[in-house]
This record gives sequence, structure tokens and C-alpha cells, in this order.
Amino acid sequence: MIFGENEIDVDNFSAELCDLMHFRKELIYYTDFVSEIEYQNLCKNEEIDYNSQRIIIRCPSSVALKALNNIKNFKSWVIGIEIQIKNQQKIKLIKQLMRKKYFLFVSIIFTNNSISVELTGDNSSDINLKLERRILRKSSQDTENSIIRMKRILSQKTNTTNIDDRTLISLLDFSIEKEEIQKNIFKREIQNFFSASKRAFFILNRLNLLSTLGLEATISGKILLNTIDYQRAPIERILSFIYYEWGEGFDPLLKNGKHVKIGDHLESLWG
Repeated sequence: MIFGENEIDVDNFSAELCDLMHFRKELIYYTDFVSEIEYQNLCKNEEIDYNSQRIIIRCPSSVALKALNNIKNFKSWVIGIEIQIKNQQKIKLIKQLMRKKYFLFVSIIFTNNSISVELTGDNSSDINLKLERRILRKSSQDTENSIIRMKRILSQKTNTTNIDDRTLISLLDFSIEKEEIQKNIFKREIQNFFSASKRAFFILNRLNLLSTLGLEATISGKILLNTIDYQRAPIERILSFIYYEWGEGFDPLLKNGKHVKIGDHLESLWG
């Protein structure tokens, strides 16, 4: 949920968030669908077809109250709400209404001078956000490194020319481009996590099929991470993402215990 005092700013913020999930198909409430029945039909299509592109619903602030009153379950929604931030009582009431509709959600409250993020719902205090922090940190670091490299190239090209200081400062100023660079890197990191999770899903789905045939089909988390070539998130986080993205729980397929360490060691000897 995005709370802000200007409708255009709120809707632009919502659109930017949805754009980060570029592997999902964006649908707009009250444009692409209106009723609860239409929404449920969209969700059913995801349940029966693993390969269908998952949807993300963007709800403009102009119809936010309609959505809160008419939709029963908000899975993968970004809802913009135009509201006076000082009206904390109304914001609290809206959050309480959302709490009845979905078990976990993020509230973002922003003004011209500040932004705050709050996670609300079941066991929200126990949720591990290390992956998100790691992605933010890497995006910031890679952005700075990218700008440094670009400045270095330009500096080398201008060393032998008589360019005045003012022009040189302007030439090396990437403050406008920085936002787009960081956004692209951030999207890349999100895409990397999604693609790795999907590779894990493909493997685990087939192992699950072998298990139903009575065959030994367990795998250790370390081997699975090595197989999908992704080490930036623990296997538990990937399993959680798979569950909420594709509705499949593969925890029983993961080995644990001392014998796993021995197996991982033997596997590593073979590369």
C-alpha cells in the first residue's frame, strides 16, 4: 500500500514499483477488470498453468476505496492511496481493513521530505529481509562503480584537451543518469533472483514427480544452490518464494542432517 498526499505522485510511485517486477504481467484495477469474479478467474489461470506469466495488480488511488470494499483477497497488489499523512487515524483504519483481507502487506508512506516502510501481518517481525538489504546494497555499490568507470573514461579523454573547469564538471556529472542506472541494476538483481528461483522450481518439480513414483528424490540445499548457480539467498528463502509464486511446497525434498554434509563434500570433490 502506497500512502501519499498527491494523487499523481502516488500513482507514479505505484507504477515504478510494478515496473521493478517486470517478469510479471501488470493489470490495472478498474481498467483490465472490475469485479471479484473476474479477479478470481485470473488467479485460477495461474493455479492451473505453471508457465503462465504471473500477474501483478496496480490499483490507482482514484479507485483504491472501491478495491478495498469490493475485493476479498489482495494477492500481488500495489494499491495507491491519496491521503493527508497527518490523518494517522484514517491510515490506521485503512491498514486494519487491509489486515482483514490479506495476512501480510507492506505500507509505504511518503512525503516530499521523508519515506517510511512498515511490514504488517502474521509473524512480520520474524521475516528475514537480508536478501532485500543485500540487493539494495549491491545495486548501490554497482551503481557507484559504474559511474566511477564512466568518469574515468571521460577523464582520460579530456586530459589532453583544453576544457574549462565548468564544462568538465558538467561533463562528469551523472546525477541525472544515476537514478536510471541504479534502477536498471536493481531490476537486474531482482531478475537474477527470480530466474534462479524458477530454475530451482523446475528441478524440484521433477524431483517431486520422481518421489511420487516411489524413487529417492531428496536433494541438499547446497547442491541445489550450486545447480542453479545462485548463492545470494539461502535455500529457505528460495523455497518460500516458490511457494508464494507457484503455490508448491517442496520442503520435504530437502535433506538435512550430518549425512548431508558428507554428501555435499563428496559432491564438491567431483565438481
